[in-house]
Amino acid sequence: MEGNHQPRSGSAAIWFLLKRYLLSSWGKRRRKTQSPLGVALPVAGIAVGVCAFTVILSVMGGFVQGLKKRILVVEPHIEIVVREGFGRIPAKTDLLKQIAGLSDQILSVSPFIKTDVILQSRKKPITALLWGIDTATADRTMGFKSYLSVADASLSDLEKDVRPEVNGKTAEGGFPSMIGGETLLEAIDAELGERLTLVSTQPDEGLGGFVPAQQPVVVYSSFKTGSVTHDSKIIFTRMDVAQKFLDAEDEWSGIQVALKEPLEAETIAADLSRKLASENLRAKAWTESNKALLKALKLERWGMSFVLYMVILVGCFSITITLVLAVRRKAREMAILRSLGLRRTDLGLLYLFKGASIGLLGVVSGLCAGLIILQFVSHVPLPLLQDAYSGRGLPVLISWRDLLMVSIGSLLLSVAASVWPAIEVMRIDPVETLSDRAV
Repeated sequence: MEGNHQPRSGSAAIWFLLKRYLLSSWGKRRRKTQSPLGVALPVAGIAVGVCAFTVILSVMGGFVQGLKKRILVVEPHIEIVVREGFGRIPAKTDLLKQIAGLSDQILSVSPFIKTDVILQSRKKPITALLWGIDTATADRTMGFKSYLSVADASLSDLEKDVRPEVNGKTAEGGFPSMIGGETLLEAIDAELGERLTLVSTQPDEGLGGFVPAQQPVVVYSSFKTGSVTHDSKIIFTRMDVAQKFLDAEDEWSGIQVALKEPLEAETIAADLSRKLASENLRAKAWTESNKALLKALKLERWGMSFVLYMVILVGCFSITITLVLAVRRKAREMAILRSLGLRRTDLGLLYLFKGASIGLLGVVSGLCAGLIILQFVSHVPLPLLQDAYSGRGLPVLISWRDLLMVSIGSLLLSVAASVWPAIEVMRIDPVETLSDRAV
């Protein structure tokens, strides 16, 4: 060696060579190094996969979050019901106070009674689910006010009796009021102020034989939650009307519980069930009633994640191909480096770091592109989706935990894709490669 120049070794040499191989093709075209596409294409492959992962799972997360909010509009966070079977529980005010004090996560409690009924209008009947609610506590427990069609209406207004309209005139005498789903009322052509009849699906034995119980009611308001199941099925009336209709004046179907954190309902329900075991009661979380739907959404999410990871894996294959070709093209250069004192492991680490660097560039590029796209689709209405999301962009929920996991996963796959090229470069024999026979 001439002068004081000594061959670089160890980590300093690895970082010097890594910088040269990644950047020299862009800045110094006169050198016969690899084409810029050798780095750009693998980076683009990883970036496309990470971008797709970010956009699709964030949009799916927003959809699932919106669906859960719609479910929780009417569905109680937790229902306190009998431990076994479908019986009713005694209507005891002390029980409400007891349940309210069982957890600091409970916001409010409210009793209810429900049953299947036939709702009869002047034109046609329809089956519905009748909820009898406590008008004093239901507004706090259900949070239903913003979905009612009548301005300034609330569930507590069910306490009022309403006089029906007949042929455009208000009839004498009032009847219990009810609130029904907008889709359900449209199906039977019922209007606000119209008198309807609740008909029991379980006939009682009377003087003339088995006849169904009937109860006239007046439509006070309608609601629209955006959930087809709720808007086309549920009607509300006050507790005493439903109890009299079912001949269950001293009974409730259960007690609904509102929580501070509805998504923690399963854990809280398990704790309440243990504390209420002596009362022969149990707590049923809202996830139990919607188990099939939530399981399907979870399986869909896992399936989508698998497909997107396959996209990233395909991008990683290009890293393997690019680095293997680089090893073959630079075999003599690698042999010279070995003869200058670099170890086999140094060259292996060089290619592992090169693959990891390509993966890191792809992950950063993909995340940036994905977040930009999410900002666009969440604020700009898309013409193709106007029917489902009228006048607004797509719902988006960015899970930083998911993005961290996909970033780490992509980097690990990039390093794994560099293992074969690293082994190839470590197998180079300097003597054989630099000999005349190898020329």
